[in-house]
Parts: sequence; C-alpha cells; structure tokens
Amino acid sequence: MKHYIALADCDCFFVSAERAFNPKLEGRAVAVLSNNDGCVVSRSKEAKALGLKMGAPYFMAKKEFPDVLYVRANHDLYQATSHKVMAMLQSFTPDVEVCSVDEAFLDLTGTKLLYKQNYFKTAQMIRANVWNKLHIPISIGLSTTKTLAKLASDKAKNNGGVFAIGSAERRKILSQTLISDVAGVGRKLILKMREECIFTALDFICRPDYWIKAQFGTHGMDLKNELSGISLFKVERIGKAPLSIQQTSALKEFSRDLNVLKTDLCRHIHTACRKARSEGAKAVQIEVMLRTKDFKVITERAKLPFPSNQENEITPLALQLLTSLYSPAIIWRSVGITLSGLIYREKEQLDLFQPTQKSDERLGKVLDELEQKFGKNIVHLG
Repeated sequence: MKHYIALADCDCFFVSAERAFNPKLEGRAVAVLSNNDGCVVSRSKEAKALGLKMGAPYFMAKKEFPDVLYVRANHDLYQATSHKVMAMLQSFTPDVEVCSVDEAFLDLTGTKLLYKQNYFKTAQMIRANVWNKLHIPISIGLSTTKTLAKLASDKAKNNGGVFAIGSAERRKILSQTLISDVAGVGRKLILKMREECIFTALDFICRPDYWIKAQFGTHGMDLKNELSGISLFKVERIGKAPLSIQQTSALKEFSRDLNVLKTDLCRHIHTACRKARSEGAKAVQIEVMLRTKDFKVITERAKLPFPSNQENEITPLALQLLTSLYSPAIIWRSVGITLSGLIYREKEQLDLFQPTQKSDERLGKVLDELEQKFGKNIVHLG
C-alpha cells in the first residue's frame, strides 16, 4: 500500500513562538540567543536578510548587526508552543510522529476520503489552520517516503509553504538536488560519493543496486529506495522517550553570591522535575553544572539513593554538589541541572527495602496542578 507522508516543519520556530507571544515583534529583525546568551540559535527572515549567521557569537553579532533585536531563549514558551502545534497536527490525523519541538511527520494516507480533497490541498488546509489559530508559520513537504517528504519540506520554505514530490516530477527534482542536501547523508558519506562522481540525488539512484550495496551497504540501499519513492520507514505515533532532562539558563547578572546560585538552581530543579513527572520518568543520577563568566564549564554528578522526580528528594543532594563546585573567587554566568538515567513507569523496578514515595508523588502532582491552574512558579519549596 502506498503511503502519503507529510513533514511539517515550523519556520524559524523560536522566533515564531516569540512573535506569537508578543505580536509587536512581527516584521522586525529578531534573533533568539542560546541559554547563556552565547550565540544565535534562531533568526527571523529579516535578520537573515541582513546577513546574520546561525551560531554567530552574541558579542560579535550585536556589534555587526545592531539593528537586530536579540531575545534570550525561553524554552518553557517553546515547549508549550510545540505541544499546541503537535496537538493541532494530531487533530487532522492520528498518525503523527514528533521528531523535535518544531518538526513532525504525518501519515495522510486515507484522509483523501475524509476531507474530500487531494493531499496537497489537505496540507494547505493544515498549514492555514496552524497559522490562523496559533500564528505559527509552518512549511509542509509531501511525498510517498519520509526522505522525500523531508526534501520537499526544505523546498516548501521558498515555494509558498507547501511542496509535493510526486512520481512525475521526482527525477527532475532529484537531478537538481545535491546529494549533500539529502537527509541521512553525512560528511563521510558525501566524501565517498564525490570520489565516485555522485553529486546529485539522481546520480545516486541511477547506480545499480549491487554496486550501491557493495559500496554503501544496507544504509545505501535504504537511501536509494526512499529516494526512489519506495517507503521503508513508517510514521511511528510514539516518539522516543528522552534519556535525560537538562535545565539551565544565564543569570540575570553575573554573580559571585552562592545564595543567588542556589536560588537559580532550585528554580531549574523544579522545572526539570515537573517535566520528568509529565513524561512519567524518574532520574537515577543528577549532574550540577556551573559556567564561568568566560564560558568555562565545570560539573559534578552523583547517584540518587533511589529513582526520583521530586524536588524535595533531589534538591538537597544538588545543593551539596553546587557547594563543592562553588568558589567565591570566580564570577559565575549560569547554573544548571541534568536529570539522567531516566526510567519510566512501565520499566521501573521497585526495591524491596525502599520506602514508599506515595506522599511525595502526591505532593508533586499537587504542585503541578497548582501551576497549571495559577501559573508557573506559583509555589516554591521552603
């Protein structure tokens, strides 16, 4: 059975989320900075037009491009916006595979009868609905495989927001596509392909199967089939569970004060624990991170007595790690926490001698419910 797969990709997602939250940013050259104001991680079209590069260090960018408005990253906002976008995509088809905060595959197979229109028009309808209700611009690529849908999504950004690669125009498009622009082709593979005079995607699929298998193995054959319109990788509804949760951001001002660091760390612990609870995960290990004014990073990690996602169990140990890392002679830029070795409810193995944590779990649930009702950080640990 032929599948019709779409890849929905939010345009300039961090900037778009900031604009949806603050419409006054619309039309302005905007750049979002990394957590520690280190470099540019998202740019508006206006900022790109000025020549601002992705990854540009902030201290250089603000001098070279003073007309750009630089915004500190707000990952809580981006996560919340992502959930809204993905929920809207799922309202059109249940077969949605979330790849990242700003990207998801959709299997539209069968929706032709549901919406009584072709798949291209359905993609246009999805894009219009996301924009009208959430004010987030998305590009949608449509084809019969994931690899071709990804390629179509890249082309959609400069072709009205929706682009389809069908069997009729596939070879022409592949002849105009550099093999280096195909998803799944890494640096080492590109070098090897150049040695074999493979420069475009069409060059690659025109090579015989036995030769591709001998030169590039199973991965090469999978890539050829996907580029030829033969779907090997289906849309999976359940995304991969994260292996760790990290929470950090720059201090409002550089500081030598241990109490300032402790306060910020407790805030990050709370956010990380809340996310872990929402994922149904518990951490086996924690790691505390400190970053100096000069961007030097030092870390200290420790194993928890038992898996946990509760602030009152994680905070004491985290503060001990922070104290061991801290030096009053150093000016600090940021502090952060990582919850790692995550285990999930269905895989959690209980210890016969471990005390029950029911009361603490109920407390965490109440904290989350209060925040959901009254706003973030409405309750703090004493």
